[in-house]
Amino acid sequence: MDNLKAPKAPKHWDQRFLVIASHFAGWSKDPSTKVGAVAVRNRRILAQGYNGLPAGVHDSDARLKNRETRLEMTVHAEMNCVAMAAQNGVSLVGATMYVWPLMTCSRCASMLIQAGINNVVVPDYVEPQRWQDSFDMARAMFIEAGVSVSRIPMNGPINPMEDSVNDEWTESIA
Repeated sequence: MDNLKAPKAPKHWDQRFLVIASHFAGWSKDPSTKVGAVAVRNRRILAQGYNGLPAGVHDSDARLKNRETRLEMTVHAEMNCVAMAAQNGVSLVGATMYVWPLMTCSRCASMLIQAGINNVVVPDYVEPQRWQDSFDMARAMFIEAGVSVSRIPMNGPINPMEDSVNDEWTESIA
């Protein structure tokens, strides 16, 4: 038992909050795309959200499996995050929005700008081509509104429990 060590957390705060956003993405019932968002100010989480149907609307298999219906009814993670903050009386002015695993779409960019978000942080992954026009429009709006966008490299596993420490521990007991 002396060999057991706590898993290492990502070294950079942006990576840490992206890992948290990835956790919330896992709560989504969307069968094709799971997105999570976390609003942060001064290293404190203000609100979180994930993509899904609105609260009180039944997420039936028929709705979730029908792409057109799902796309029309889904509230994006960023919008859910802003809505949760509003419901709880939390201002997002000056906050940073961490979004996993995609760049913010143009509709969500409008909402984040209106909410006073100053920074948007996304992982540095390849963006799906089918949404590229929306991502490009979002970037243009962010630039015009003075909102910074950062793409953070996520080296290694995003789950700290899958860190190399566990590999070393597994090797030591083999």
